[in-house]
Amino acid sequence: MLFLLYFIADSARKTTQVMLEGKNAIRNLPFPVGERFVQAYRRADDWARSRGYQRREIIYFSLVPEEDLMLTQGHAEPDDAPYWLRAAFWWHPEKKTVFSITQVQHQTFADFDTALGRPGGEPAYELTTSNHPDGAVVPRPERFPVQVFPGLAPEGLEPLHERALAWLRRQTGLEPLELGEIVAHVRRHLKNQAEHALAHKPWHLRFYLWHLTKRARMNRPVEAAYAERLWP
Repeated sequence: MLFLLYFIADSARKTTQVMLEGKNAIRNLPFPVGERFVQAYRRADDWARSRGYQRREIIYFSLVPEEDLMLTQGHAEPDDAPYWLRAAFWWHPEKKTVFSITQVQHQTFADFDTALGRPGGEPAYELTTSNHPDGAVVPRPERFPVQVFPGLAPEGLEPLHERALAWLRRQTGLEPLELGEIVAHVRRHLKNQAEHALAHKPWHLRFYLWHLTKRARMNRPVEAAYAERLWP
């Protein structure tokens, strides 16, 4: 058990360093690859389109530096190697919300993301609702509130995201914004999360505590977890 905990925490530590350095490779592809991911993608695409989402984009990204991919795979292209994460994104033009799925080691997780700010300005907040348990591991910046509900399907996550979004709008007076180009969004999201995690000294030791206590941060609505941490 201790060895498993060490492996998980050390992997998360190395991943965070890669995220901060911006060395994670990201590929924007026109089509999904891999039998498991194709199946998950088709199910998600049917649901997303039925709910008014559109503008499909498929991104493969690795939290391993490209030079390490070259050493381990002999190339840095997304294939069936376990180092690549597969993700697909859909955009809702009225709600200004991104729905995405990400496949991690043959498991598929769903996320909803909405950026909020002043009209014509930069995002001041970015709300995430996810069913990925690891989304509750490391601390998140106050302006990147997250709520994690493991086991819920997209149809269960979406109303929880919309309820949290309505609460954030009331608390801050901010409105949903266009999220912008998806690859840039992914890179910004990863970098901001890494910078915040590494700001907690000694961050490399705290990973163990964060993994052990992550259950306390699951199934907590944003309005409960961030009530005292918001500002306009």
